[in-house]
Amino acid sequence: MRGENYVVRRGNPNVPILVTCEHASSEVPEEFALGASKELLASHWGSDLWAEDVLLRFAPQLGATTVSAKLSRLVLDVNRGLQDDTLIRTECDGVEIPGNADLTPAQIEDRVDRLWRPYHAAIDTELTRLVSRLGGERVVFFTFHSFSPDYGDSDRDFDVGVLFDAHEDLAAGVKRALTTAGLRTRLNEPYSGYRGQIYSAAVHGEAHEVSYFEIELNQGVLEDETRRAKIAAIFGQVVPAIFPHLSDR
Repeated sequence: MRGENYVVRRGNPNVPILVTCEHASSEVPEEFALGASKELLASHWGSDLWAEDVLLRFAPQLGATTVSAKLSRLVLDVNRGLQDDTLIRTECDGVEIPGNADLTPAQIEDRVDRLWRPYHAAIDTELTRLVSRLGGERVVFFTFHSFSPDYGDSDRDFDVGVLFDAHEDLAAGVKRALTTAGLRTRLNEPYSGYRGQIYSAAVHGEAHEVSYFEIELNQGVLEDETRRAKIAAIFGQVVPAIFPHLSDR
């Protein structure tokens, strides 16, 4: 199922897992005329590089349902609240985005109505469907992202971050499983759920009373397709091990 800014790929109806990818694309339709360079759009500012590529290598095989955004986060960032200053960025690291600079309230609301609200409504629809069929205690929701290996002075020499705010035991279990599988994994890095940096996961997870967390993959590791395939294979093995009720399919 598709909308202007979302793609829903429904999996097996008996698999209680929903995964979303808020920054899956760098696409910018001509009508938005951001004035952003091809280099900026191709960077981590334009999308979460290779995140959806990895996600779609393992989620369909597990029967998990996925929801992905279709447009660049520079048009509107669906992983931000409506009052967040970075919902529609006017600059990235000092590089201005002319098409976002002088938007009127009506233009902002138009993007919100066309791109933000339908995306989140699609997530709500899928979680409602899974919870109604399988029970909220069984459903697990996580978001899938990637991060730049070089940003400021932060130490980002690891493969995967597991972000959380309310489900520490679950996040710790995911970390242990990924570490055992050979991935360098950290909790609440390079961002922290405790700082409100897992918007979609937290808002929808809390609203539907399901377990939730966020995955962040290192883009420096994902550049190589062989590594992407390896990481996808690890998730394909680890997810059923963490959530054994997948075998109920």
